Amino acid sequence: MLINIENLHFSYGIHEIFKDLNLSVNEKKQIGLVGRNGTGKSTLLKLITGELVPERGHISTKNGLSIGYLAQEPAIAESMTLGEMLTSVFQSLIDMEKRIKHIGDQIAKSSGDAQEKLMTEFGELQETFSKKRGFEYPSRIRGVINGLGFKPEDLDKPFSVLSGGEKTRATLGQILLKEPDLLLLDEPTNYLDIDALQWLEQYLKGYSGTFIIISHDRYFMDKVCTSIIEVSQQNIKEYLGNYTHYAVKKRQNIMEQNHQYQQQMKEIKHQEEVIKRFRAYNSIKSSKRATSREKALNKIELMDKADVVHNSHFSFVPRVRSGNDVLSVNGIRKAFAGRLLFQNMSFEVHRGDKIGIIGANGAGKTTLFKIIQGKLQADSGEVRFGQKVHIGYFDQEHQDLKKFYNENLLEAMWDVDSKLSEGEIRNILAAFLFVGEEVFKPINTLSGGEKARLLLARLMISQSNFLLMDEPTNHIDMDTKEILESALSQYEGTLLFISHDRYFLNRISNQIYQFSTNGMEIHLGNYDDYLRHKSEASEREMLLAEENKVVITKTQQKTDRKKQKEQEAKIRQLKKQVKEIEDAITAQELEIKKAELAMCQPDFYDYPDNAAEITRFYEEKKLSLAELTDEWEDALTNLEEL
Repeated sequence: MLINIENLHFSYGIHEIFKDLNLSVNEKKQIGLVGRNGTGKSTLLKLITGELVPERGHISTKNGLSIGYLAQEPAIAESMTLGEMLTSVFQSLIDMEKRIKHIGDQIAKSSGDAQEKLMTEFGELQETFSKKRGFEYPSRIRGVINGLGFKPEDLDKPFSVLSGGEKTRATLGQILLKEPDLLLLDEPTNYLDIDALQWLEQYLKGYSGTFIIISHDRYFMDKVCTSIIEVSQQNIKEYLGNYTHYAVKKRQNIMEQNHQYQQQMKEIKHQEEVIKRFRAYNSIKSSKRATSREKALNKIELMDKADVVHNSHFSFVPRVRSGNDVLSVNGIRKAFAGRLLFQNMSFEVHRGDKIGIIGANGAGKTTLFKIIQGKLQADSGEVRFGQKVHIGYFDQEHQDLKKFYNENLLEAMWDVDSKLSEGEIRNILAAFLFVGEEVFKPINTLSGGEKARLLLARLMISQSNFLLMDEPTNHIDMDTKEILESALSQYEGTLLFISHDRYFLNRISNQIYQFSTNGMEIHLGNYDDYLRHKSEASEREMLLAEENKVVITKTQQKTDRKKQKEQEAKIRQLKKQVKEIEDAITAQELEIKKAELAMCQPDFYDYPDNAAEITRFYEEKKLSLAELTDEWEDALTNLEEL
């Protein structure tokens, strides 16, 4: 066992993050950490590293455990170059290599005992160097450099001049080269293009240690994780399998929990009715039975109704229907400062297409979108739109919101459609999880995820029939992604989008355009179809088989079916019996009420024979009712046991 957490409590001020948290992490585990923003995923990693200290509880680690931690904001010496960063991981091997070379030079100059001593040390160092894979470290550095999308010339760049994304990739590369026993990676897929994502997937699949990864990349989680830990309500729950298995199992658990909750509510109501009936009989025996059932009812541990996340939904509805030919791009070329971004860019978009564009970071995909919108001028080529085409644009950098810097969400929405009432806008914003006073928040106070949701809300009311979307799933949580996917899958207009979110590409696209310097390579189908066409990766791994799965023979299946049918028949018979007894009880109660009514008449005893007959009838019915009640309770008990 690498890590054991027992009864951990942790809070930020009055905000409780974890309560009675227990977790064990064994060797060779591939864990994905999921949960809504703010539930404590990054906090849990910081507690494991010791960066944060729990208020109560205990965290124990294996002796000598080495941990590699990729934080969302890596801290590296700004003066180090990228090459120095990566090479420093192997400093002990580099020193050993220098020592081996030095001893080799000394051996040639010495003789006798001194030479023999040097040769012994030389042999021992060479053996140690080989065992520690000293001959491999230069190729390992090259592998990480290439895999994470750096160029050889980047090695001489100081860390301080790298972009935010490059710094994250550099820090990730340094951590991977260290090969610690435990990898803790907080959003490692941010700033990685698809090629780098695929490289990281292959690296982690072959990783001999344990890793815990926080990521919003569902496709990535499917590829590398064999268990998912969900952080929710100050605690955690583990699911075996990858992300898709977790998502299916979680939905099943929610449905099952709500079913059990409904069944419990139904049973409680039933027992309350039974108790009420017993109380109505007003006999010593029935009162005891009612009291007994009340005690049993009070001991029932009430279940919680499952929290169904995101009941909200929305849809993009085009104002008008475009012509069949939506967009034609012919021979577009674009270069900046003598650097060619792309050329020979030609493709067509037709009504109803949902096209996902993939390609390396910095290749020019966003530039192409700006040319299509007329915000940039191409060096050559032509862009033509079809009839009645109305464009809606989702900008990953949220530039469209900068003009509303000091304004609120309502004002940003009215900018798109001033005819909408405040109530209508509030309802729309609620679908994007902005409720109550949140609609008055200034735009400059919104997080990246909140800005993305606001842009989606603006796009929805624009009623555009041709959506251009640049990385629409960046910065939004998994639940919001699923809602967006549901809306776009039903969208009746045309969609052209840039994305590295392969899960999103799989669900939405009916074509994949692979962007390159020399134009588009077009593939029909979704992302998985694209992979099969290109033979760049194997098919998605099968979901983990359920543990301890029992193989049932045909004979056993027949026996089980027979037993099930017999039990179902018994249940039907008992239900019928209970119903018949209840009907008989109702009839007896009616007869008793009639007799009681007659016995209450002022002249009842004026006719002795008739009074005796009614009294005898009354006593018989009371006795019969008691017998029926006993019979009904026995049948009810048998039915409940089944």
